[in-house]
Amino acid sequence: MYRILLVDDESRERNGIEKLIKKYQYALEVYQASDGKEALETMRRIQIDILLTDIKMPVMTGMELIEQVHKSGWSPVCIIYSAYGEFEYAQSAISLGVMQYLLKPIKLEEFRNLFDKVLSICDTKKKQQIENEILQKTLQTVENTRVYRQILRYLEMETDSVAEEMASIFGGGEVVPMILSSYSYLFARYWEHYESDLNELFQSEAVIINKDDTQTLLIVPGEALKTWKKAEEVCEKLISMSRKEYQSEIFIVAGGFCSTPRELRGEYRKMLEQLDYQFFVSESTYFLSNQIGFIKKQSDMLSLYFKKVETCARLEDFEGMKKEFDKAFAYIEAGVGFSSVYVKYTFSEGIKKCCEILNKKERMMEVVEDIYGSNSIQQVKNAVFRLLDDLMKTQGDRCEESRLVLLAKEFIQEHYKECTLSVAAVSDELHITAAYLSTLFKVETGLNIVKYISNYRIEKAKELLATTNIRVGDVAEQVGYLNASYFISLFRNHTGYSPAKYRERVLNETDI
Repeated sequence: MYRILLVDDESRERNGIEKLIKKYQYALEVYQASDGKEALETMRRIQIDILLTDIKMPVMTGMELIEQVHKSGWSPVCIIYSAYGEFEYAQSAISLGVMQYLLKPIKLEEFRNLFDKVLSICDTKKKQQIENEILQKTLQTVENTRVYRQILRYLEMETDSVAEEMASIFGGGEVVPMILSSYSYLFARYWEHYESDLNELFQSEAVIINKDDTQTLLIVPGEALKTWKKAEEVCEKLISMSRKEYQSEIFIVAGGFCSTPRELRGEYRKMLEQLDYQFFVSESTYFLSNQIGFIKKQSDMLSLYFKKVETCARLEDFEGMKKEFDKAFAYIEAGVGFSSVYVKYTFSEGIKKCCEILNKKERMMEVVEDIYGSNSIQQVKNAVFRLLDDLMKTQGDRCEESRLVLLAKEFIQEHYKECTLSVAAVSDELHITAAYLSTLFKVETGLNIVKYISNYRIEKAKELLATTNIRVGDVAEQVGYLNASYFISLFRNHTGYSPAKYRERVLNETDI
């Protein structure tokens, strides 16, 4: 429904026109003003589509009103309401772009013809406005995609060549990176709606980069997370939104404040390490960075560190074990309230489990005795790392890829078309935990299993685009993506081209 403003110092004239509008059932919301000043006040409050004004009025003439309307940047369809003897005013109106006239006294047939024409003009303007908005949105999306791809390349690769694009996201202040991770198809199925909800939550001030099937990177203005309490509130809102609206659990890692691209890259890489702990938690949770590292909501981090140590022990990944023990010691040293008895007991139990997993029970008691005989945290650390160094020296040769990794790859290659394919689905098929499979896959291939699934699907999509003429939406479905726009975004992130552009370049036999 369009809005029309009737401006005339005679209420009888205004009411008469309003009655005609209702008589002919024009879908118009009618507003009235008795002079130009009142009309301008109304237009400041309400978007008016049609302005019908008398020429001769006190305070401000109709011509002066239209001139002020144009100066204010408004562009309603303007109708001059005048008598036959006021043609000189009509000539002035032409110079202001007014081409619609309603002459006094009103003739019903002319009234209907005029309003039919004016409403048609409004429809055309509205259609053009929608088309322009779509075009602008499309152009902005393309530009954002280009910039976001450059940002990801900078964060994930050793290059400083995109400092200009990176600098644009700081806006003269600090930013905080956040990674959202979900294995419940949240991003693949609901991306458009979820992205809209994220924009609403951060008032469209956050950079939102959809990385792949399971991860989204947010770069948020520091002001939005300026205090620890504020950061917790934002994380809680994200979890609540994901659960309530999309029935999905979500894992959040929020980094520290960054004021330069280099700081952002360093923080981003620290955050990626925290994502491994997602496999050891069953419900939504978040990690927040502070001066001593990343802290999990509720309870301490030690249980997660030791779970990761056990997983690394099963893989005989001694470097991984050392890395997790290092984090555990750093956490103890930075914390307050850990008694010496608790520390000795905790690390002794951790070492016992590792020795049992590695079938090195003969070394267990020796190290446990060293730990309980320690007089400082440094002596406990020395005992643990001495054992790990000894075990590394006796480590036997291992195959490049274990049978489990090969089976995982085969399962992915057979089921990549299914939208339900996930790390959990693969691990269930192999009768092992998702945590074990994820760590095993990364240790033995150097690649995250989620990334492997995404890469494999994109390669299959490239084959379909190069060898068939099926629609892009159908290509998306055939490689396991229900949301075509999400697939297009993901394809562009992987290849640098939209699916349509990729197909065009292949058909033209141009190197990609």
